Amino acid sequence: MSLIIALHLGEGIVMASDSRTTFSTTIHKQDGTIVQNNGVHYSDSSYKTFLTPKGVGISTCGQASINNKPIAGYIESFINEHKDESVDEIKDKIIPYFKALCQTIDTDFIIGGYINTGKTYEQKLYRIFTAIDKIESINTDIQGAIWDGEIDVLSRVLTTMYTQSGNALTDYPIPFNHFTIQDAIDFAKYAIQTTIDTMKFQQRTKTVGGPVDILIIKPDNAFWIDRKELHK
Repeated sequence: MSLIIALHLGEGIVMASDSRTTFSTTIHKQDGTIVQNNGVHYSDSSYKTFLTPKGVGISTCGQASINNKPIAGYIESFINEHKDESVDEIKDKIIPYFKALCQTIDTDFIIGGYINTGKTYEQKLYRIFTAIDKIESINTDIQGAIWDGEIDVLSRVLTTMYTQSGNALTDYPIPFNHFTIQDAIDFAKYAIQTTIDTMKFQQRTKTVGGPVDILIIKPDNAFWIDRKELHK
């Protein structure tokens, strides 16, 4: 799995993701029993957030391989084929493209960018669920955030907690409506890093990890705040 997050603000869109891909194996023994080994191998060098030449951001989580190859290569091929297209054109072509590669694919995408209407730039943000052929349009009229993947740690942090007697603990909501672009960058890094640090101590497969990539998309340009690089 993974953790991807996107924050939509008046100043722009912030998209972020972790870098871990975990692998599992299934062993069929001679006595007929099946042993499932989860998280037996992982890589912390996977790319999950991408940028098209036209300033469209694409983040992915869920099924991380197709035909025994990492999905990142297929996303890059998709971008090369649709490099001159807008965010609205791309969101309609994601599902058919990946369904043609794998009919049973179960990968989610977050796609963000801007449409130049001639008079202004219209902010667009979508969640795409390939398994159920669903495209969800996010209302960006007010500032906010969406996330997908391994969201249980973040959900516990942000959800109102109750005592055994049923009394709600003091709730301190996150004021996304007051966020600046720097606040959004800080929150994206916090959300993913907190998940990584919490999983470290939990008795579970460590499915979120590695460097955090952070992309900024504005009406007139897009750029990386953090992006891991190849090295020797």
